[in-house]
Amino acid sequence: MRCPGSTERQAGCGGTCPATPPEETAVLLLCVGLLGLRGCRFEYGTLVGNLPRLEHGGGLWLRRGSRITEYADWPDGETELRVTGGGHYHGRFLLDPLPGRPLPSEEARLVAVALAAQAGSALDTAGLSHQG
Repeated sequence: MRCPGSTERQAGCGGTCPATPPEETAVLLLCVGLLGLRGCRFEYGTLVGNLPRLEHGGGLWLRRGSRITEYADWPDGETELRVTGGGHYHGRFLLDPLPGRPLPSEEARLVAVALAAQAGSALDTAGLSHQG
C-alpha cells in the first residue's frame, strides 16, 4: 500500500501507513470493515469538491445548490464523512465503496459517524490545527 503525502492517510485491508496517528488508523480500519469499503483515507484541511456526504443522522446526501439527492445505494466514487471536534472542522474521511454495493445498515452508518466524531474530539484535544 502506498502512503500518500502528509495531508492524506490511507487504509485498506492490507495495512496502514506507519506515520498515521493511532486514532486515525483505528477509525480507518474500522470504517473499511464496518461499512464494507474497498478503502478509506483521511484528508486534513479545507473542503474541496462537492462529494456525497454521510451525514450525522446516518443518511447519505448530495447537496448541489437547492437540489438535495438522497442515496439508497453507494454512489459512484468517494463519499465524505466530515470530522469535527470542539466546533472546528479538522478534515474528512473519504470512503471508497466497492462498486454495486448497497449501503450498509443504518446502525453501521451511525457507528461510523460516531467513530468520526471520536476522531474529531481526539484531534481537538491534541490541539492539532484545524480549518474554521
